Amino acid sequence: MAIGLEQLTASVYAVRAYGPQESPLGAGSGVVIAPGQVVTACNVLAGARTIAVRRENVSYGATLEAPDVERNLCLLKVPNLNAPAVPLSVSAAPGFGQKVVAASISGAALAVREATVAGLQAGPNGKLERIEASMAHDASASGGGLFDDNGRLVGILVNPGTPAETRQRAVPASWIPEIRARGAAAVASYRPAGGDAPTSAASARDAVSGAAEPGAGSSPRVGEVWRYQLTDNLTRKRQEVSYRVDRIDNDRVIFNQGARTEFKDGRVDRIGTPAGGEFDVVSPPGGWVPANLKVGNRWNLSYRQAGTGFQTRLEGVATGESTIRVAAGTYRTIRITYDGYVQRPFYGFGSAGTGSVPYKAVVWYAPELGRVVQFTANFTSRYERVSETLELVEHRVE
Repeated sequence: MAIGLEQLTASVYAVRAYGPQESPLGAGSGVVIAPGQVVTACNVLAGARTIAVRRENVSYGATLEAPDVERNLCLLKVPNLNAPAVPLSVSAAPGFGQKVVAASISGAALAVREATVAGLQAGPNGKLERIEASMAHDASASGGGLFDDNGRLVGILVNPGTPAETRQRAVPASWIPEIRARGAAAVASYRPAGGDAPTSAASARDAVSGAAEPGAGSSPRVGEVWRYQLTDNLTRKRQEVSYRVDRIDNDRVIFNQGARTEFKDGRVDRIGTPAGGEFDVVSPPGGWVPANLKVGNRWNLSYRQAGTGFQTRLEGVATGESTIRVAAGTYRTIRITYDGYVQRPFYGFGSAGTGSVPYKAVVWYAPELGRVVQFTANFTSRYERVSETLELVEHRVE
């Protein structure tokens, strides 16, 4: 391939997120797109109090300049970073079968993997919103770059929507020039406690990054963390999923720098960046637990999934009460079953890639916590199979 290893080495950096007392929270990569500017995946920064951009033994302090959590792209400002910027490929989408290179930082070393474009998925507007490369997914590569054979950045590597996805996923580099405008529009929708809009760029960034006065003593409150374990039951792979309350604005509770927003009563308002696998990806409007839930209740749902537009039809039934034990403890729960169909078209396979497949999910909801403590989901289509479990591991307040 025409692209040089030296060029990638100079433009791809490690990104590290730290919490209180500089405790490590997340690790990934970032790509230099302009002097002092690095783009990365927002999930790498979840809950961060401070951010560092590193290569070998050199570390630079970084701040969040603009977030687009809906697309999982965040722009970092890195003073004194004078690394070469990569050219962006923004005029045309990559072609199916095109050769690409994924570059990220693994530990302290640059990891370069060659592949081809194996999948292209369009969004509801018909435009490209996902690229899949013919290589195994690497969770540590999130925020790294996907390059064509001329060294142009065609995508930013992100984590898959579900653990069942085995290929490396990326979002298109054509979205990068839109980060600032979309980020400004997103933070403008958040309101401080007094109801006024943020009055400066700094306060707007704070609204997304979680700088806020401590909340009240009752739940929900700022600093409250719900930590889950997401298990792929087919491969037994596990990953940690955390939902941290970063800000409370009037009746809305903002988690993970705006990646998830709920109302104070627990209803889901918006999921910008799915973190919990099927629990987030297929979440009905308002969430999996309806208001005024009672054993014996039955309801029907028909909706398009946020961000994908995939049609979902489910029947929910509150089947009974039971006491279950999860890693976080033992809870009295209401068991909810969902049966129905989900339509998952995959761009590039024509009509054969579109169709409704049976979908099953089970929810264990603990009224005393006001949270789901366990969730399972299963479906099988012609192109993918999913069986996963999300289990509450810890509830704490930082």
